[in-house]
Amino acid sequence: MKSRKILLSLLIALISGINGVAAETSPASATQPAPQSPQTQKLQFTFTDTHGQIFHIIPGPKGLNYPEFKGKKVFAMFFINSGTPCRNELQTLTQLKPKLKDMEVVAFELKGLKPDQLKAFEKELSLQGIHLVDTAQALPFANFIARVAGWKGSVPLIILSDKNGEVKHMQLGAMTAKEIEDYYKKL
Repeated sequence: MKSRKILLSLLIALISGINGVAAETSPASATQPAPQSPQTQKLQFTFTDTHGQIFHIIPGPKGLNYPEFKGKKVFAMFFINSGTPCRNELQTLTQLKPKLKDMEVVAFELKGLKPDQLKAFEKELSLQGIHLVDTAQALPFANFIARVAGWKGSVPLIILSDKNGEVKHMQLGAMTAKEIEDYYKKL
């Protein structure tokens, strides 16, 4: 529990100080505007999920802003397709999603799946209501989170944000359905 609080504190503190700090990113999954003053330059990650929906994540002073999911809570998760806890967590989220109407679920695969393989994985597990992002797109964002939060790559890594994009909870390891519902109510 203490490590969760430390990770959350690190993430919030470091994200709030990153304006103008460039992450190690590839052009396909992250964009940066033309050079500006450090106070106005913003880092932006761009993703296309398995259903072709494009969304962005913009690190901000209090967390992670998701412009396309404005006014919604966000459950973000880094996972590997072969990990039993990760697979179970994704299936739990699919089951809970109808109850959690104003929450978007974003899952970043880190084991090397290409888009067509991720679609097959989605079908295999009957996943629904989850924005799945393939490894090539996920890695620049994962590297950014690793750098700002001191994350060593263990999965699942879960980051919960409220309707304003403020990170409210971060943890290593899966959550039970009850824990997810309890945090959802708190966000």
